[in-house]
Amino acid sequence: MTYSIVARDPATGQLGVAAQSCYFALGSVLPWARAGIGAVATQSMVDPGYGPRCLDLLADGAPAGAALEAVRAGDDGREVRQVGLVDATGLVASFTGSMCIDHVGHAEGDGYSTQANMMAGAGVCEAMAAAFEASHGTLATRLVTALLAAETKGGDARGVMSAALIVVEGERHQHPWQGVLVDVRVDHSPDPLGELARLVQVAEAYHLCDVAEEALVHGDAAGALAGAEAGLALLPGEENLLLSYVGALIGMGRIDEAAAAVQKLVAEKPPWEGIMRAIFDRGMVPLPDGLSFDALLIRPAP
Repeated sequence: MTYSIVARDPATGQLGVAAQSCYFALGSVLPWARAGIGAVATQSMVDPGYGPRCLDLLADGAPAGAALEAVRAGDDGREVRQVGLVDATGLVASFTGSMCIDHVGHAEGDGYSTQANMMAGAGVCEAMAAAFEASHGTLATRLVTALLAAETKGGDARGVMSAALIVVEGERHQHPWQGVLVDVRVDHSPDPLGELARLVQVAEAYHLCDVAEEALVHGDAAGALAGAEAGLALLPGEENLLLSYVGALIGMGRIDEAAAAVQKLVAEKPPWEGIMRAIFDRGMVPLPDGLSFDALLIRPAP
């Protein structure tokens, strides 16, 4: 009783899955993705096992169609299932069981598949496909665009409740939990897609913060500043992002600007003084010789 999309971004290799349903916490059972391997949406009378089983087969080298067929063959309840998946090469496979409830269907395209069941009207899969193909931006934002298009055709016949989205990197990692770029879910909301879109922007801002922190660790202050500024452009004033911003400014020798940012943050939320003092005292954000955290707190504004 859900609509979803699985897709691969050919430019980045990223893989993703997104869905919405009038069902509580669909994010706990429907979306599955593993960096450099694939993404799976398992729905209708959902069997969450399709996710890890298909991904394991993809990881062993099976293409999308063979992986789905192997898992489906071992499922006595397959006629009430609906599944879509995409592998790391962009091959897609989908299946809609004969007992799934109308309006129902799936639509495959170049590097993506949309699937829906128990919809208020026909054309949901086609609307998602058209919107995805016409969209631009990151894979996460394109997936949200596809979900929003489903609502123009009526969406879930029962209404809205929950939504989820996962995007992973195109390159494999040693562990299945690595390489996750966006993993957000809305479990119960009158506007799950609106909230999902907001959370995707938050997730992308925090990813940029992570990029900035990694750059700082490797001594790349300019790269750190670019990442921090990009993150703050998405989430202006977000306190956790300001720490990377301050560290990058210090690394660039822009001490007056760093001091102003520290003073503003501490004035607005005093507990940050103790947090930042500990971070600087432990050398987690290095200060130039002769500069202390206390000096940042009292440095005159530029």
